[in-house]
This record gives sequence, C-alpha cells and structure tokens, in this order.
Amino acid sequence: MILIKEEKMICPLCNIMNIVSKKWSLLIVNAIGNTTTIRFSKLKKKLREINSKVLSDRLKELVQAEIIYRDSKDSIPPHVEYSLTDKGKSLRKAIMPLLEWFYSYHEKGMLTPCDLAYQIETVTD
Repeated sequence: MILIKEEKMICPLCNIMNIVSKKWSLLIVNAIGNTTTIRFSKLKKKLREINSKVLSDRLKELVQAEIIYRDSKDSIPPHVEYSLTDKGKSLRKAIMPLLEWFYSYHEKGMLTPCDLAYQIETVTD
C-alpha cells in the first residue's frame, strides 16, 4: 500500500480569485458599494439579469469571505441588509480602475449588466 501525503496549497491570490472570478461577484461588490446598505430585492433590481439563486449563492460566498456583511433584523417579515466590510471596500477600490478601463473602451449605446452597477463616485464613510 502506498500512502500519498495530501498537501494543501495556501495562496492568498488563489483564495480571492476563487471568489471574484465567479460571474456577478465583482458587480455585486460594486453595486453594494454604491450604497451604504442594500436589501436583496433592490440589489436584484439593480443587477436586472441576475437570477435569485445566483445572487443568493454569491452573497453567501461573499459573506463567508468577509467581503460583505449581512445584517439580519429579527422582525416579521425578516429584514436583511447587505453592506461592504472594510475588506470589501478595499476590494471595490481595487476594481474601480478595471471598470474605468472598460468604460474608456466601452462602445456607446451597448448596454451591459455593468451599466447599472457602475458608478465612479464612491460612497464615503
């Protein structure tokens, strides 16, 4: 019998790439960053083309990665709001140059999901 020692790769870049490379993740971070807090339904309306399951899955992943904060209020009906953590705010600042680059080459009149999530103005604390 041959035993194979399993090694775990620890790479911070791999960890963040597993999160932000998924469709919608960066747009969600930016859309939340355009507000102080936002509810699920308003975020879904802002991103228009995203379906509820994908949005829910991405939000869970971003909460687990401590990029966004989920504030659940004990009320009837339940009230949940999302906001960026400090880590999420710094990620949003890091992706803004990428969005600015895209819009410098963006064909006028061509609409993308980014159009609703994109704002150069940042919300300040």
